[in-house]
Amino acid sequence: MRGLPDVRRVLLGWGLSTAGALVTHVAMLVYTFQTGGAALVAVYGVASVLPAAVTTPVVTGLGVRLGLDRLLRVTTGARAVLVAASALAVLAGLGPVLVIVPTCLAASLSGSYRPVQAVMTPWLVRTPAELSTANVRATMVENAAALVGPAGGGLLLILWGPGAGLVAGAALVAGAAVALRLLRLPPEAVRSTAGRGGGPRDMLAGAAELNGVIPHGGAIVMTALQVFTRGVLLVLVVVLSLDVLGLDDGAVGWLTAMIGLGGLTGGVIASSVLRVTRLARSFCGGILLWGLPLVVLGLWPTPATAYAAFFVIGIGNAMEDGGLYTLIPRVVGQRHAAGALSALELIIFGASALGSFAAPSLARAAGTGRTLLFLGLVLLAVAGLYAVRCHRVDRAMPAPGPELELLRGLPQFTPLPLVSVEQLLAVAERRRYVAGAEVIVEGEPADVFHLIESGTANVTVHGVPRPPLGVGDGFGEIALLRDLPRTATVTAGSDLATLALGRVDFLSAVTGNRVSAVAADEIATQRLSGDPDRGWDVREARDADGAGDQS
Repeated sequence: MRGLPDVRRVLLGWGLSTAGALVTHVAMLVYTFQTGGAALVAVYGVASVLPAAVTTPVVTGLGVRLGLDRLLRVTTGARAVLVAASALAVLAGLGPVLVIVPTCLAASLSGSYRPVQAVMTPWLVRTPAELSTANVRATMVENAAALVGPAGGGLLLILWGPGAGLVAGAALVAGAAVALRLLRLPPEAVRSTAGRGGGPRDMLAGAAELNGVIPHGGAIVMTALQVFTRGVLLVLVVVLSLDVLGLDDGAVGWLTAMIGLGGLTGGVIASSVLRVTRLARSFCGGILLWGLPLVVLGLWPTPATAYAAFFVIGIGNAMEDGGLYTLIPRVVGQRHAAGALSALELIIFGASALGSFAAPSLARAAGTGRTLLFLGLVLLAVAGLYAVRCHRVDRAMPAPGPELELLRGLPQFTPLPLVSVEQLLAVAERRRYVAGAEVIVEGEPADVFHLIESGTANVTVHGVPRPPLGVGDGFGEIALLRDLPRTATVTAGSDLATLALGRVDFLSAVTGNRVSAVAADEIATQRLSGDPDRGWDVREARDADGAGDQS
């Protein structure tokens, strides 16, 4: 994304690591099926997700305390080494334990990437639109990886077998570690997240918050059922492809790649419909698009319907992920976001493991087609049950107000992350003044910065009038930055409304960000140097700096 290099690094790392994980996954599905049949596939499915249910909250908690950016670099590098060890075991003809264990350990470390990414992203963007775009791009990158990874994995399986797929998987994950080498969180993010979230107590608090994101546990119930279905599909895609449809080994990769192709299409759709006030409905719609194709596939299991069904599932996956991973931090707040997302990953891995474990029994008891039909109907029913609640959540979600853009229009606030700006708005006090009322008085102590929301203000310096201020202008910052008495008198030229930021909140935000601190200092220096009269010319300063601050 233009102007957001750290977002690009996170997205590139996410795409490469996801592609590597999927290439590895496809290779392991075929390897385990060839080695021990559907039973060993199920063992691998459970072993690849169950440990992550334990390690994800622990690893995320360490990252919150030691540095989220460092966590991504270390865990991604460790995953590359572990997958490479599995590749060597296959190529050397070693037993399945030595092949499966390293890949499962790598999978257990991969679970922390998505929640950490969701916690970090609000600190790396500057506006709600950039936040939504970043989360949609993350889903599109994931689905592009889901297209290229399995397709490439299927080709490697046909040409050289599972060992080559594991080598490619290790190389892709290593590339992700390289992409993350320069990733750095802004200092204010490090201070804000240090010691918060991620531990068992914080994860429990986050789980309680997660339960209320959609009333009556909607986010938990719909996610658990969808992921359970995905766990079943993880095992049955092999049976469906090789036994039911009679396709070759490479078709496992091609079918899985259709989810990625559908995800790219779904990302385009999500880019146009995903807004702050549509997040819950996007999530619910994604669940519907998971259920419907499974019903069709269960009724008509043919190669054509299988490819079409997996494509539509990919669309639903993009809608669901983009909505949910944007919705949770905005509803629970940044303090509980890490805990809530860790709890979500715990649910994801647990439900996926349960689905993988249950798949062979379900297929034996009801058959592959009936199993898919039943799961699809359950997803449709649950999505319908929570549809009204999701609509109510979206209606209650406040849209970004004009004050956000007003605050970001001042140069000292423009560089701040979205989280910092929203925190400022949360603590800002709205003040109103009748025409003629004094807002600040020259020579008095300074304790507040003002941003004009409506109306006009008149300025005098040593009794000499200066150009008036209007909507979007700020005043009072220089006395705070330089610890001076007020150097001008500002009165309401008409009925005036301002957003007032206290000394501590203003200075913490501005001086905590290097670029903001430089911008604020440049404004202060210009106003206080040279000809005093020209230094206090608000309109001239606005032309020069893009803002009309006055102190």
